[in-house]
Amino acid sequence: MASQTKGRESWTEENSPRTTIRESSPLKLSRVFRFVDPQTSASQISDFPDSNPSGDTTLEVRMKLGGTTPTPIRTVTDLQVPDEEFQNFINEAKSATLTDEELADTVLDVGINWEHFVASNDNLVIPEHPLKITDVLMQEKIDSLDIITEAFVREVNLRSIEKKTGTKGRQS
Repeated sequence: MASQTKGRESWTEENSPRTTIRESSPLKLSRVFRFVDPQTSASQISDFPDSNPSGDTTLEVRMKLGGTTPTPIRTVTDLQVPDEEFQNFINEAKSATLTDEELADTVLDVGINWEHFVASNDNLVIPEHPLKITDVLMQEKIDSLDIITEAFVREVNLRSIEKKTGTKGRQS
């Protein structure tokens, strides 16, 4: 079970004789990972390893992010969202340059805002369409935050691919 992974010695160790371990997230943002228990064939989540992750700064160790050079957010270049306020935010983001850490912080901020908007309007859900609410303007804000989050996640993924391959990726 999950406690079986406690014996993992290091941050980067991905295999154990007792478990089949799935690759952790591409950016290795989490110190936990999913594995399949050989006894039950059930997916499990590991315990945290006892060793410290590697990193250049204490913040990088805690966040497990690299990339200290501010870089443009390529995935917002042609992005259009339905809400004017959030479109203004995107227009500013088009000329912004962010480090990987700042980009990750922004993904979290936008995602938390999306979650807040969704949760605070749960009473307006259309039963036949559980992803939509009756307040059209608020729905535009929710949809805009969703689109923005997806664009920022694509940028995170592009940067990850570039670091892994040493090449510049294409915008998707």
